[in-house]
Amino acid sequence: MRPFQKNTLTSPPHVQQEQRLNALAQQYRDAIALNDYAAGKAIAEATLRLVPRNTDVLSSYALCLMRTGEYEKAYKTYKKLLQSQPLESLPATMIDGLAEVCGWLNRPDEVRRFGLMSLEQGDQKFSSYPAYPLPAPQPPVFNPHNQAENAIAFTLFGSLVRYCESAVMNAKVSKALFPNWHCRFYLDDSVPQDVQQRLREAGAKVIKVEGEQHQNIPPLMWRFLVLDDPTVKRYLIRDADSLLSEREQAAVEAWLQSDCWYHHMRDYFTHTELLLAGMWGGCHNPNLPSIINQTREYLSQQDNHRRFVDQYFLRQHLWPTVKQSLLSHDDLFGFHQAHPFPAHVPIRWQTDKFHVGSNASYQLAGIASQKEEGELQQWEVLDAQGNRLCQYATVVKNHEWRELMPFFLLDRILAGEWQLRNIN
Repeated sequence: MRPFQKNTLTSPPHVQQEQRLNALAQQYRDAIALNDYAAGKAIAEATLRLVPRNTDVLSSYALCLMRTGEYEKAYKTYKKLLQSQPLESLPATMIDGLAEVCGWLNRPDEVRRFGLMSLEQGDQKFSSYPAYPLPAPQPPVFNPHNQAENAIAFTLFGSLVRYCESAVMNAKVSKALFPNWHCRFYLDDSVPQDVQQRLREAGAKVIKVEGEQHQNIPPLMWRFLVLDDPTVKRYLIRDADSLLSEREQAAVEAWLQSDCWYHHMRDYFTHTELLLAGMWGGCHNPNLPSIINQTREYLSQQDNHRRFVDQYFLRQHLWPTVKQSLLSHDDLFGFHQAHPFPAHVPIRWQTDKFHVGSNASYQLAGIASQKEEGELQQWEVLDAQGNRLCQYATVVKNHEWRELMPFFLLDRILAGEWQLRNIN
């Protein structure tokens, strides 16, 4: 008798398959957490050999195809899914993926069709949540004479150049683009002290998030605390790693001239959330519950969504209120009686990748380092006169460091105007 033969138990085939599927699902989640879409694609293919018609797996597979640049194959996978069963039974993010891949394939008519389909589906779902009344039929008149009443709110945390330098740049350009507003940055001490000082020198207000707020509100949502400040009559919510521009200046001015309480913008084929967390604004509404109470309630039900908590929170807790009186600028989808963006003077950011809400840091930069693997390499950017513009530290990997860097720094470094060098 072979060893253990008598005591060996064999699981039924369906149990074995379920265990295998669970293992593959975890492998997929781990790969996507690392943004390793090539690995995710291979895992999805292995899973589809077991469950070839599973809609969640097919949607995940299409996403990985899109992220690895196989746009036509991703498009066909998404379209096959869409035609396979009713829309309400498909994964919620599938239509977003289809709209995006049509954008990459330069198919504007389908971008509009599927983007609008996604937005209308979201509106139908989330409009059933509570809507809070507006204080009056029309918002208070904008006061250009008191900057303190008008805030552009950002979240900032950590010490990455992509966020910190873009934040400082926003504080600087806001003086010309939004002279009647003040920038405010909700941050903690993970942001380098010199960056905090440069924000203050640029005229921004630095607000430390501490205590209960720091403990209970995810950092992405710190900027929403401006809604609880009764001294702020109008606010704009923006992303620290996106740059203010003439295009949104014109859109905001149109909002100020309107009779709408809230404002929103969509300017790219991925902008299919009901409220994009860094592209909206509003007037102070005392009828809204406090942000910290709403956040506590939301996270008690949705703690597993922390990566996109700002987006998910907005569509559930604020969209029903915001949609009651909303001016939306959107040339792409035409959702919710959207207006086209107003005419505007040329945008100062000379890059073909720019749109409202675009990520300013889309290129890696770095240089070789003598530091050991895993050590921090201090580095700096110098201007043409040799003056230090900024200083950061990055972990060394394979004898070099690499960081996503804002184009307004990197373009001048690559042109030879400024210098990037290690600090030994």
